[in-house]
Amino acid sequence: MLSIVTYGRNDNYSFNLVKRTAMSFNCLAEVLTEQDEILFVDYNTPDHLPTLPESIWDTLTDKALKLVKVIRISRDLHEVLKGDSVLPVLENISRNAAIVRSNPANHWILSTNPDVLLVLSSRWQDINELLLQTPDSFYEMPRFDIPESVWSSLYRSEPKSNMTMLRDWIVANQVAVVETVPDWQFQKFLLFDAPGDFQLAPRDYFFRLRGFDESMNKYLHSDSNLAKRMWMLNGCRTDHLLGNLWVLHQDHYLSGEWTKNFTGILHNHLGTKVSQQNDVIANDKDWGLQDVPLPTFSLLEKVASQRTSFFQPSKASNGDLPLNREPRWHTQSVYRTCHYDPTILALYLRESLHIVAPKSHVAYLGHHLPSLNAIQKMWKELSPSGAPVCDLRELAGRGDPVTPGVLLVDCYFQRSEYWDKRIRLVQEQAQRRLEKGRITEEEALEKTSDFTNSADYKAWEAELLSAWTELLPSVRLRPGAFVILLGCSVDYDLHFKFMQTLAKRSAKSNGRASEHQVSQSQNSKLMAHARSGQAHGRMGLTRLRMLSSLSEWWSRSERNAPLATTELRPLYVHHRLVVSRVEGPQCPQSTT
Repeated sequence: MLSIVTYGRNDNYSFNLVKRTAMSFNCLAEVLTEQDEILFVDYNTPDHLPTLPESIWDTLTDKALKLVKVIRISRDLHEVLKGDSVLPVLENISRNAAIVRSNPANHWILSTNPDVLLVLSSRWQDINELLLQTPDSFYEMPRFDIPESVWSSLYRSEPKSNMTMLRDWIVANQVAVVETVPDWQFQKFLLFDAPGDFQLAPRDYFFRLRGFDESMNKYLHSDSNLAKRMWMLNGCRTDHLLGNLWVLHQDHYLSGEWTKNFTGILHNHLGTKVSQQNDVIANDKDWGLQDVPLPTFSLLEKVASQRTSFFQPSKASNGDLPLNREPRWHTQSVYRTCHYDPTILALYLRESLHIVAPKSHVAYLGHHLPSLNAIQKMWKELSPSGAPVCDLRELAGRGDPVTPGVLLVDCYFQRSEYWDKRIRLVQEQAQRRLEKGRITEEEALEKTSDFTNSADYKAWEAELLSAWTELLPSVRLRPGAFVILLGCSVDYDLHFKFMQTLAKRSAKSNGRASEHQVSQSQNSKLMAHARSGQAHGRMGLTRLRMLSSLSEWWSRSERNAPLATTELRPLYVHHRLVVSRVEGPQCPQSTT
């Protein structure tokens, strides 16, 4: 009934690829039936190496071995197909190759990634029972991120217990928080952030669309393009399955590969390929390499002589799948980022602090006591005998310098009662005009979103710049130190203003301001670019995926305008955290 489509290559991409893939295959197979299939397109693996599924077959369950089918696209074929792309894998061609070779008897196709797990509510024995009760439509789902240290601690060959343990981890830590798209322009067809981890529709829908747009051979937004075209095909409707299943994603941000790709590779054009996408059908009639005889094989048959039996624990009962709070559909992207839940953010910050030396000195620059308390508690667990987290506010005015190994810059923001009232009044005014037919629903969303983001941003900026000006002079950062912004994003100009403030402070403290100033012309371009996003209501977590040109511009300007002894190189960005490392003559260009 269901064909799951995914892709990859045997290149050890990012954090512990082989374990992520094995756990995903095993857990996906556990919710499928014998009539279903997992189609994996192995794309551009060097010819002398086995495909990724072949290289991990001995870590798969018997059921996964039976369901996984491999389609191999060679390096020679990639050289013919890639055109001007610099990517080692062409995602859309890979997915399409699997779609056109999927079992015609299967009614549904799920396009996902090979690091995803599906956890069903207890009322469903398998995903087919759910799909039998599901009307034909296009479905998206939010994903819940599982930190590296959590999923890495599990046995890859025990899918039932793994899903139970990960479900219980989410419930215990209350991280079943839905990340909706905080931008009214995309919210109608992109219900959730990171839509590519779950895109479900009848097989016929994919064929009527002619699959993913194969002209998109750059980085990002292929899933958004498909979502837009599916939405149009489906009568301007996109549905979800909240309450029936969870989509769990095994994090792999610590390696820095995602940030490297995001900031250094040309992206597909968001405007042309998503915002202005008006064509439902993509590609020509030979889409998906239908005319190319690709090697396709059953993984079980390929490795039948080497099979290993795995112990299968008894099936545990599964309760309901409650969310920790209802999905937030309102479009307030600034507040979404900076008004975070300290207990949840601390879970992901733990992943960053887990990799630093236990004796490292950690300094906190901020004013939010719940965040500081959560960080202090977490650091005490990681470094029981180390120095406690230093609160820079306690040093204000003393003139005592601090040289931390980790500087935590808290960008938490609490909206004042005054602005809460003003925003409510604007919302109510727009609602009244909408009810009277004076404006459209989109105009009402645009008006309230723009006003809210602008008001929040101005207050947020004033509050942070004041704190940075007061407290940064007491900080001395050496090459190799980590600087982590909490509740911010690289596509806010506040991120760049922090770097500018840090550079000016460093130049002043070294008495070399004239030598190490940030280029004013470059900085003004950068600020103008960031503010253009603010003016159009496109700021927030989702813009991290959308505004590729901003990060590319910063990458170029960063090389041309080094920030004195405190030049920061972004390592990775995840869950309202921007993790950077101080670079300098004594610090090699290496990631964590």
